[in-house]
Amino acid sequence: MPQIINLSDHASDEEVHYLTSLLVYHLVDRSGGQLQFTPEEVRQIRESLSTKMVQIQLGNEVRLRIIARLPELQ
Repeated sequence: MPQIINLSDHASDEEVHYLTSLLVYHLVDRSGGQLQFTPEEVRQIRESLSTKMVQIQLGNEVRLRIIARLPELQ
């Protein structure tokens, strides 16, 4: 299963992948230019991704939120 699933009627897969790269850059930049994760933190994040996912809402603003993983994507 791909890591990024585009369910938008308004953005192409290419646009969503590009936007994801921009968002990662923006978040790291706003965090002082560096983010660090221990192996244990990575394991915990991967475990939580089995039941949760990040939703990107596109509109006049871009919104990110963590939601329960859609049943068809579990």
